[in-house]
Amino acid sequence: MRAGDELRAFLARIMGWSDTHAVEFALSSATLAAAGCTTLVLCGEGDLVPIAWALHRRVRRPGRPFIVADPRRGDQPASVRSPASRGNALAALEAARGGTCCMRLRREPADLGEAVPLLRAADDVMVVICAGPRLAGDTLLIRPTPVVVPPLASRAAELDRIIAEYAGDAIAELAALPSSFTADDHVWVRDHAAGSLAEIEAATLRLVALYTSRNLSHAAARLGMAPVSLSRWLGRRELPR
Repeated sequence: MRAGDELRAFLARIMGWSDTHAVEFALSSATLAAAGCTTLVLCGEGDLVPIAWALHRRVRRPGRPFIVADPRRGDQPASVRSPASRGNALAALEAARGGTCCMRLRREPADLGEAVPLLRAADDVMVVICAGPRLAGDTLLIRPTPVVVPPLASRAAELDRIIAEYAGDAIAELAALPSSFTADDHVWVRDHAAGSLAEIEAATLRLVALYTSRNLSHAAARLGMAPVSLSRWLGRRELPR
């Protein structure tokens, strides 16, 4: 699949397959942002940083930095659950050179005003702003079109397809057989781990890793997480098999 087709398919997954025009507008916005020409705005409920991180992986070469300007987390390295962060916008921008600088509108860095001219001029950085659902209706957001992520609860008819696509991603990432994710696993994710797109992504990847690894420690290593973290995740859940 070509890079543009992969990005279009992912945008349809997070936005819905019914509105092809919205997906094409979002594709244009994401492409411009990846080229450093404009800022990409994500609008929706909950934490949109995982979606921004997933978009980054589809428009940037492997190994390129994804940095969140987050005054609450401060300077933190990346982990399996969270991307790397910096406590202010200027530090995040410098760390994100060649990659993506992301920030939540509700956690605006104190130095954002100082950083704005540099962010606008940084053609080697994709800038992503994560905003709430209300901003999607802002009349000033004309061009580029924001990427509006609808609530997962409003997409019940598409939920099975969403799970299937994330499961396909997990199988491809871990070089596993298609049989590594069964119909029972699909039902389990739908019933117990479908509160958000990020939760579906994590659950499908962890199930495939667990069922195709020698033991829990091997699965954790393949996922890039600590065995104790995976063990705790398992301890809170009764898996389908």
